[in-house]
Amino acid sequence: MPDVDGERRVVISVPKDGFVYVLDADTGEFLSGRNYVPANWASGLDEAGRPIYLPDARYWEQPDGRAVVSPGGMGGHNWEALAFDPEKHVVFIPAATMPALYEASAADGLMGDIGVTFDGEYGSKGDPDWEAFGELVAWDPVLQTEVWRARHALPMNGGVLHTAGGLVFQGLAEGYLVAYDAATGERLWEAPAGGTVRSAPSTVMADGRQYIVVSSGNVATSVGATGFTSYSSVPRSRSRPRLLAFALDGSVAAPPWAEIPHIPAPPAARRDAALASAGAEIFVAYGCDGCHGHAGVSVGGASTDLRLRPPASAEYLRAVLDGALVARGMPTVEMTDDGVEALHAYLVNLAWDAHEGQDTAH
Repeated sequence: MPDVDGERRVVISVPKDGFVYVLDADTGEFLSGRNYVPANWASGLDEAGRPIYLPDARYWEQPDGRAVVSPGGMGGHNWEALAFDPEKHVVFIPAATMPALYEASAADGLMGDIGVTFDGEYGSKGDPDWEAFGELVAWDPVLQTEVWRARHALPMNGGVLHTAGGLVFQGLAEGYLVAYDAATGERLWEAPAGGTVRSAPSTVMADGRQYIVVSSGNVATSVGATGFTSYSSVPRSRSRPRLLAFALDGSVAAPPWAEIPHIPAPPAARRDAALASAGAEIFVAYGCDGCHGHAGVSVGGASTDLRLRPPASAEYLRAVLDGALVARGMPTVEMTDDGVEALHAYLVNLAWDAHEGQDTAH
């Protein structure tokens, strides 16, 4: 692609830190860089490409040991595929603004608890510093400036496809595949995908017919899935995985949305609230949400939705953690008896909360 000083082969990098970097492809020399999403940890990059740090994000130096940091741990851009227009030299970035609360631990002053801006426990609560949203950003890496940006309600959306016909396709967390005008960002077309889209669309030709192919639905058991399950606004997008193909003259009906499950009354009575609160911390600390989802909401995969099937007793939970369900994919987990009691209390109360609040939540 051309540099402002002439022709030059470059590498464009769009990492999690919120900056677009342009490097010489042969030498690795830093050429330019600028943030494409809000970044309160650095005011910019120096001539060598090193960040010019700001004190705002240094949570360990704050009077209360806390700071909201942007981009948060999920990054301004994560693993979702970028797209590039080789003629106009524009990069299309599936971006996310997801500030995170970092808090210094009392023991060593380093990172302790982390909160993220999902619509659950760490929701924005009306504070603009916590606002989370997504964007599709068209970025000129030569001038290091935006061409346009389209805002999405939710931050965790799919990768991007640019076509020679001047279209940009992206799937959204709400469960739609959208086409934009690559030059202006105008939203030209959309179709329901019946489930969230986090992957990047592809285009193929078969028998002289062009298709746009994209996967939708379950985003797998991962940190990404954990975040997605906490989007209270899109429970219908938590559907089973599907591979979809779109064509100009397609006539097949859109796939159905996920059915919202009815949460039955749990078999165990509510437990002590303080004990359950301790269990909530254990649930996250042990990575249970990595498979079972934020607040136990499975995303349609193989992992149990713990709102539907909370463990009937602490003894049963102990057996599961000790390996009773290894053959079904549940790993063994070492945990104290007190920890098991607390985790059981959290899961039982979680199921009761879901049961009692389902009429208003869904």
